[in-house]
Amino acid sequence: MSRFRSRLSERAQRGRRTALVALAAALAGAGLSAPLSAMADSHLPQSDTVAVQPGTPKGAAPQKSGPRRAKAARTGPVAAANNGGRKAPELVDGADPGTGKNGDGNVANQYDLQVTYKGGQESTGVVIGAPKVYLVLWGSQWGTPSTSATGDVTATGDPDQAAPYQQDFFKGLGSAGDGWSAVLTQYCEGIAAGSVQCPAGSAHIPYPQAGSVLAGVWVDNAAPAPQSATEPQIGAEALAAAKHFGNLTEAQNRNVQYVIDSPQGTDPDKWKELGFCAWHDFQRSQYGQLAYTNMPYLSDVAGCGTNWFGENTPRGRLDGYGIIGGHEYAETVTDPNTPGGWTDATGQEVGDKCAWIPQGSNGGLFFENLSTGSFPLQTLWSNSDHLCVGSDPVVASPPVSVSTMCDRVDKAGQPLSIPAVGVSSSGAALTYSATGLPQGLAIDAHSGVISGTAAATNNYQRITVTATDGAGKAASTGFWENVSASGGTGCGSIEQLTDPGFENGSADVNHTVMTDAWGPSGYNIITPSSLHASHSGSWYAWLGQNTGTDDSITAYLNTYPGYRQAQFSFWLDVESTNASASAPDTLSLVAINQYTGQTIGTVKTWTSQNTTGGYQYQSVDLSSVIGQVGWGTTVGLKLVSHETGTSPTTAFLIDDASARES
Repeated sequence: MSRFRSRLSERAQRGRRTALVALAAALAGAGLSAPLSAMADSHLPQSDTVAVQPGTPKGAAPQKSGPRRAKAARTGPVAAANNGGRKAPELVDGADPGTGKNGDGNVANQYDLQVTYKGGQESTGVVIGAPKVYLVLWGSQWGTPSTSATGDVTATGDPDQAAPYQQDFFKGLGSAGDGWSAVLTQYCEGIAAGSVQCPAGSAHIPYPQAGSVLAGVWVDNAAPAPQSATEPQIGAEALAAAKHFGNLTEAQNRNVQYVIDSPQGTDPDKWKELGFCAWHDFQRSQYGQLAYTNMPYLSDVAGCGTNWFGENTPRGRLDGYGIIGGHEYAETVTDPNTPGGWTDATGQEVGDKCAWIPQGSNGGLFFENLSTGSFPLQTLWSNSDHLCVGSDPVVASPPVSVSTMCDRVDKAGQPLSIPAVGVSSSGAALTYSATGLPQGLAIDAHSGVISGTAAATNNYQRITVTATDGAGKAASTGFWENVSASGGTGCGSIEQLTDPGFENGSADVNHTVMTDAWGPSGYNIITPSSLHASHSGSWYAWLGQNTGTDDSITAYLNTYPGYRQAQFSFWLDVESTNASASAPDTLSLVAINQYTGQTIGTVKTWTSQNTTGGYQYQSVDLSSVIGQVGWGTTVGLKLVSHETGTSPTTAFLIDDASARES
């Protein structure tokens, strides 16, 4: 799962069942209208059982939860057990699923929702070429490396032998019996945002060739890895890995992922405190877009898969590297530049939706026999089956594919380099051509890089890039380019919030319905109440209902290394009877430190003196506050209201929020 979802949204995803009768009574008392219809199941699994395919466990049908709203398609250019007195991670990726009681770690997987394509971020939707994994053993704590009789890199500071286990897993993908990798081949890019299925001929994720996935291992032991590496430090190690392996261009990194393994006893990104087991992310760099995974030393925490099936053996201690390592690999190939690939409306990726289903249950954990050994895996979400499955038919890749290319705004008179990346399923060399290029730009027929200094167009024009192999097989992609005298930031931004319009719904703060994308401070803060109106849809956030405590909603924004700008916007309606100039009611946007929960700074404040007479658009530049903590850090965005009187006098109504980065 992605960094944003695994540590924050999903960490809050406790069991969401609730007593609807009690809920209805409570909502009615609060003046809420028809809430139950918004939470009723409307996307049920096609069946309670599924025909068992090779490698697919069978058993009870998965649990269901309510629907989520999918993001609309775009048109035109433009996130346990007690361990020695310490609580193990509970909820997210790799968390102890506990007993199923509310709040103890029960994972609420969104089985009933299909994943949809988000349109691609930074010219990437899915991996379209042969997937490659580079394993990085980060830090001198790993000790002295050597090579085993089977060709695996080993290290003296690896007591559980996590490194060779991971190498064997990746080496075995694509070998006979690997139906698990086939599930991923149904997903593609180069299609309309919001799509659920991939048409024939689209650029699919390829099935891996046996022995080809593991592309390299680096024991980076020149210096110790940080005891508690920050997110930017992990990203910097991925950048160092790209340089070490000689992957210095967009094309070389396009279908690659770097697994950053931290040594035993370290605490990368506070994984033990925040309650996750791993995450994946990406960054913009001088070497192109880099996808990478933060992989702690998983056997340090029992809840991250250690002896998950009760083996109590040395190999069983490494179960997490199959379950979690496979999870992150699968989500990286389907959503490398998260959240530009395949997720559902709650933000769950193909692995999240099937995480920690018990072995023996329908869609549950299972062992898959690869040529390099038997590895425990979780199932993956299949849109084709509308179920969590361990195998599927392979969907063939087309002979030639060209990567999605983002719509752009660039500055006139500034040297540009825009890479087009194509792949041939046979490995043949490709020749590139382009039409519609602005004056001053040309495409290199061999590399596919569009370069030059363009004159201003001051409007969007369509550019089409075609890649052709020696046999005449071709594929094309198009994008909109606006060369502006006032400048631009290259790739256009995409929505970063999971539920920008609040339409996933909410009914309380105890994580029993669908509250977690925004973390409301109290009951019915996110509401469909008819006492006020939404800007669009049915649900909105109503802050200012309480005087004893402040009302708030909090979302967490994952920022990316290499980015420079971020904008947060929403529609605000301020309705107030407080005319006091000396003691106005206030609404503040506050930036929050993800580790401590402390305030980084107040970005902007609105008051009851500024009634709006309806919804008005608000936009706030977050670049300065993010710069204080560093790009690549996750930042909390908290909208908090404060009522100065003994009774509430101001309603701060918020809807249709957005966060975009570039």
